[in-house]
Amino acid sequence: LGTKFTRKNKLENRCLENLALTREGGHSQERVAHAADSTGYEIIDALIKSCLTNERITIFEDHIAVDLITQHHIQQDSEFFPGVSCWGAYALDLKTLEVHRFIAGKTMLATGGGAQVYANNTNPEVATGDGFAMAKRAGARLVNMEFVQFHPTAFYSPEGKTFLITEALRGEGAVLRLHNGDEFMKRYHPRECLAPRDVVSRALAFEMKKHSSTHLWLDATCISQEKLLEHFPYINQKLQKRGIDFRKDMIPVVPSAHYFCGGVLTTSQGKTDVLNLFASGEVACCGLHGANRLASNSLLEGIVISMRAATHPENMATTNFPEIPVWNDVDEFNEAEWVVIAHNKNSIKRIMQGYVGITRTRRLLKYAENRILNIRTEIENFYQHNRVRSEVIETRNLALTAQFIIRCALMRKESRGLHYLSDYPDRDEAYKKDTIL
Repeated sequence: LGTKFTRKNKLENRCLENLALTREGGHSQERVAHAADSTGYEIIDALIKSCLTNERITIFEDHIAVDLITQHHIQQDSEFFPGVSCWGAYALDLKTLEVHRFIAGKTMLATGGGAQVYANNTNPEVATGDGFAMAKRAGARLVNMEFVQFHPTAFYSPEGKTFLITEALRGEGAVLRLHNGDEFMKRYHPRECLAPRDVVSRALAFEMKKHSSTHLWLDATCISQEKLLEHFPYINQKLQKRGIDFRKDMIPVVPSAHYFCGGVLTTSQGKTDVLNLFASGEVACCGLHGANRLASNSLLEGIVISMRAATHPENMATTNFPEIPVWNDVDEFNEAEWVVIAHNKNSIKRIMQGYVGITRTRRLLKYAENRILNIRTEIENFYQHNRVRSEVIETRNLALTAQFIIRCALMRKESRGLHYLSDYPDRDEAYKKDTIL
């Protein structure tokens, strides 16, 4: 479709043999096809351009899904529809503030993850767990929500304006250092700075706590300046705006919530428990990642599962639609109670960051569960008595996503992959299974 992957020889045609491969955390071989340091962006750019030229595709910008349309929304007086089926979604037009019906024979959830549930995260502001929450409300099962990957190297900013510092920098030789300049990863893993992400993140968190520091340093000055500028133009641009020249300056970094290995339970074809509903990408859990994720496998998974879902034989089946009602909106909006949304959104982030982060204890998880449950009740009451707004939708979904993570974490009395429980620091083979909600 035209993705501009980095090639070994720029003059040669695009072919598999000419792909320039790189290595990232947990990899023993150079295995990642990449586009400089903006692989995801380049893939998305190629997909968007392809969609825009396809007459059968209509893109509705400035809309946010409120809920999937299922049996919960219809009266079944005249005809009964057994089980749970999806017939599309209700979506809010952010410009007119009207909720519209998008009726569909087949629906795909491709809503990404929900790392905005944490105060420190690498995700865009829209990653509020919407797909997790909508699918669960519709009746789908969620699995392995305790396995949240914290990326070791997000840019540290006192204002909280963080962004991802790609792992490929460490793949090219960059090293992590303490404030006194010491390398410390050799004490934690034989692969040192290229250990799996959970190991590196826990090491950073431990050293930061030990030295009472807000961040540590990533030193890329050992890499040739030519390679830095050629392979990492995006990172260079972002750092220059913050007054950092990574050819001679170290980069302040902090572990940040990055990726959900769990999600909506799907088959390897993208099918969910709900009839006519598919899911792919970070919102889904098809079993590829297990308790951890190798870098770049997310992009690979998203493409493969989406292709399988799009070509699934069931897509040719006829869908019987019930009478789907228009959205029943509340006329009023109480500005005086808006504090329920504004305050609780920040509270969720702080609770999750402090109590349900890289290292967990069962006592803190239970504290978090009680506090999130109270917050959910407040948000749900506001939602039921006020007109729909995007901030309400997202905060409601964040609270539900937080509850999913905590419930799964309490069900797993061991440490495995991204779930580290200091009460149970070892693996227990009795828990070598999915955590299912």
